[in-house]
Amino acid sequence: MKLKNKKITLRYGENPNQKAYLLSNINKLTLDFQISGKKISYNNIIDLDSGLRCLNEFSEPTSIIIKHTNPCGVASAKNINKAFKKSYESDTKSAFGGIIFLNRKLNSSLANIIVKNFFEMIVAPDFELNAIKILKNKKNLILFKIPKIKKIKTNYKSTVFGNLYQTNDLVSINQKFINLVSYKKTSLKSVQDLIFSLKVVKHLKSNAVVLSNNKQTLGLGHGQTNRVDALNFAIKNKKKYFKENSFVCASDGFFPFTDSISILNKNGCTVIAQPSGSINDDKVISFANKNKISLYFTKNRLFKH
Repeated sequence: MKLKNKKITLRYGENPNQKAYLLSNINKLTLDFQISGKKISYNNIIDLDSGLRCLNEFSEPTSIIIKHTNPCGVASAKNINKAFKKSYESDTKSAFGGIIFLNRKLNSSLANIIVKNFFEMIVAPDFELNAIKILKNKKNLILFKIPKIKKIKTNYKSTVFGNLYQTNDLVSINQKFINLVSYKKTSLKSVQDLIFSLKVVKHLKSNAVVLSNNKQTLGLGHGQTNRVDALNFAIKNKKKYFKENSFVCASDGFFPFTDSISILNKNGCTVIAQPSGSINDDKVISFANKNKISLYFTKNRLFKH
């Protein structure tokens, strides 16, 4: 039997003057998962898609705050309350009006913290009943109860040439994904922070870099036309919110010159992950060795356009 798509009219498109609708396949997630709040828009759907794909990378308690399809704060911790606190503190300014994604049940104590600030939407696998009551005091706050999603195998987008298709990047990011290419080894904690950072950078618009420590993003640079600008933006954000010098860096593409790794070295970063593939890989490795930096090459590039 051929399955029909359900056409759902949205609040508006990317801008209020644009109309939009969703063709929802009955085998996929539907808007029936919404339990409270105003009618959602085109932008809400795009942000939901981005946040759920990123959240799917993590198994431990994790909180992600999405703004305009990009994470602006990501953190993992022993419990979901601590994870949210760390993700919010990553960039409190950008979090304003953002969308919260949690991979654990949202409890009433966390709800009381969240309502003190302005957010557009909250997505969690479950909500305590009292938490829903607290959150409903925010009239337009959208609540979505969405279970863990299956990884989508194919992506496509509409272009002036027609629909463009590609297989999704389903590579598993773990210790086997990175390979030490410099002399200096690092701690297991730093390796775990690198893996955390790579999971985040995979979901940022290229060019992208992630600075993190203790499974918390400290600075995010993305959507820049060169990697140095992305890095400088991330470092500026880190200095704004965090005084600590200890951090790791993950890049979605290779450093074509030693300029980026030199900037990281001057700012105290001693552990870096990036893909190989540049004609200057040997120069970058040599710089890492001279400056006692633990440099890892990743198995794959992690571009997102």
